[in-house]
Amino acid sequence: MPKRIISIADEKKRDAHVEIESPKTKTRMKYVNDLKQNVRSQRFVKATEKNTFRSLAAQFDEGEKLAQALIEGDPEIDFEKTGRLVGHVDRVYIREDGSILYCARTLQVKLDPEGNEIERGDFIDVEATVKEETPLPWTGKLFETTDVIRKFALVRKLRIRHVNGLTFDFLYEMAKKLQDENKMMLVGSGKRGSAPLIFQTNGSPYRGFLEGRVEGDSFLLVLHLSNLELKRVEA
Repeated sequence: MPKRIISIADEKKRDAHVEIESPKTKTRMKYVNDLKQNVRSQRFVKATEKNTFRSLAAQFDEGEKLAQALIEGDPEIDFEKTGRLVGHVDRVYIREDGSILYCARTLQVKLDPEGNEIERGDFIDVEATVKEETPLPWTGKLFETTDVIRKFALVRKLRIRHVNGLTFDFLYEMAKKLQDENKMMLVGSGKRGSAPLIFQTNGSPYRGFLEGRVEGDSFLLVLHLSNLELKRVEA
């Protein structure tokens, strides 16, 4: 996530505009060949629409005729196009019969735990809840760090940074408060912080946990994001 401005409040209900960003991660590994030269992934044409199983089955009739055609020749291979290097491409949606779909209606489909469809309807845009003009409240709900790690899957983290001298002191006090408590604070949106954190329209909803550390005149505020709660499976 690139740098962006959000609003956040402290325990005294004072709010300020601050900056959030994803910490940069160093590349930990790379792929090389036998000569220790760097290698990269590349896409090639596997088959064309005329060489798919569905197309061949319609042409030869699925069964012995198709099997015999595969034995006698190579109808599944387009020798002119198969293996060609794929450059820049645009995604195209197609119908079941292989024709291009120029206009589509987006639907929202809900499934039960077994994968059965239980509801279908028009897709409704979900607006972002993390906004510059709406501060994230100080919930005061503190959790032991070990409990957070064991009960939630922390999938992302964002660093909260100051934008000027006033917000430095503002965030420093928040980080010191959390370090003194030696706990992480639950963070959410809405007046009471009970709503999920959604950073862009139709984005994934998250539950946040704020961690604070201070050392001398420096501070670190990290917002850990979770979209999965870990529960023990009963045998």
